[in-house]
Amino acid sequence: MTLIKSLLLGSAATLVVVAAAQAADLPTKKGAPVAQYVKICNIGGVAGFVIPGSDTCLKISGTLYAMGEVGNLNQGYDWNGYNPNQTSGPLGSQYGLKKVVDTNTRDDIGYYTRFNFALDAANNTAYGVLTAHIDINFNIGSGFNSPGGAGQNINHAYLQWAGFTAGVHDSYFSFFGGGEGWENTMSPDRKGYNQPNLFAYTATFGGGFSATVSLEDPTVYNPTSGLGSPVAWNGADFAISGNSAYLGLRSPDIIGAIDLVQGWGGAHLAVVAHNVNMEDGMSYTLNTWGWAVDGGVKFNLPSIGAGDNIQLQGAWSENAVWYSGMPDAMNGELGAVNGNGVVIPFADAYSNWQGQWATPTAWSIGATAEFHLGPTFFIAPEIAYGQLTWSNSGWGAISDNVQSWTGGAVFHWDPVAHLDFALELLYQSTNQSKPTNFNTSVSPVPWQSNSNGGVARLMVTRDF
Repeated sequence: MTLIKSLLLGSAATLVVVAAAQAADLPTKKGAPVAQYVKICNIGGVAGFVIPGSDTCLKISGTLYAMGEVGNLNQGYDWNGYNPNQTSGPLGSQYGLKKVVDTNTRDDIGYYTRFNFALDAANNTAYGVLTAHIDINFNIGSGFNSPGGAGQNINHAYLQWAGFTAGVHDSYFSFFGGGEGWENTMSPDRKGYNQPNLFAYTATFGGGFSATVSLEDPTVYNPTSGLGSPVAWNGADFAISGNSAYLGLRSPDIIGAIDLVQGWGGAHLAVVAHNVNMEDGMSYTLNTWGWAVDGGVKFNLPSIGAGDNIQLQGAWSENAVWYSGMPDAMNGELGAVNGNGVVIPFADAYSNWQGQWATPTAWSIGATAEFHLGPTFFIAPEIAYGQLTWSNSGWGAISDNVQSWTGGAVFHWDPVAHLDFALELLYQSTNQSKPTNFNTSVSPVPWQSNSNGGVARLMVTRDF
């Protein structure tokens, strides 16, 4: 019994020691807190998370667009060259027209999907918030008005600090760019489309006033012109091949702008100086300056409905035709919407190949609006009109007078947050006077003064 009693007491002692050791490993109510691996932040309006090991706040966002589009197809025309046997007038001054690709071989429906991926970074400094933004478009599609395959491009990529902006950013010239839908109304649109590389400084004053000086790349990248893809255009007349081409860049476009933002809306006034440095096919050169002015005003209409507004804009240009807002209408097709009719002879200057240059004056006016008919439905109408006139012309394939207008609307339905269904309808009509030296002997077809085109686009958008 003594042996058995000793064994039992020893076993009990061993269990007590083991239990005590295990109890020492158990957590207590006052244990160390769980580490916070993600820290939420909001710096200068950039709401995201702190990058571990830094003081930078990072925001990740994106937008997915899924679209289908249809448009009318009429006959398109191209220039038939000049009459080599002419006995009077400057060489190459007499042109004709010819038909281009038949409508039966062209698409009148198309599909297009885009994903826009964006990053914003911000951190505080002794001189204010330092921010950086980049967003990249990833595109795929086929058929009418699509990219014709897969591709990607940088949409914006810039930094801002203490009033300075540098990188690919919306131009400071335009008031509203492009209009209310995917297709463009007439406006000097380098905002959301064809954004330039630039260096700018903005001074902010009281009462909502600000002033900006911006040095911008004059090159316009127009990947959907229908005249070749991609096309780099800084004002040279690429629509009529062989007349003139831009020489090397000698100056940025110099822009000054004044803006006012208040509760009732806002106003904008901007001017640009644009260097024209061209050479024609006979080695005659032109080095001059063009200019343009743009003004706009926005009125908020809270008495009609929350978010309702109307915007007005007008632009005037000389030897700086892109800034007139006319070339950017629809898909930048220069009046030949969907390839219909004849392209408008846009250029910063036009040569007669004997040392004389024609000068363009172009202008446009436009209006957009938003009217909310309830918490989930709103309509955005838009309309614009523009004119192009040439002075000192009388030669070549120049229509001395061009009038064009665009009009349409976008209908939105937002059934839940971050989801939008939109139906876009837009139409353009153009009338061009017959060129002075249009030559029926070299033209298989008569002059085509009128052209028109319309598009209808259904778009589903989801952002995050």
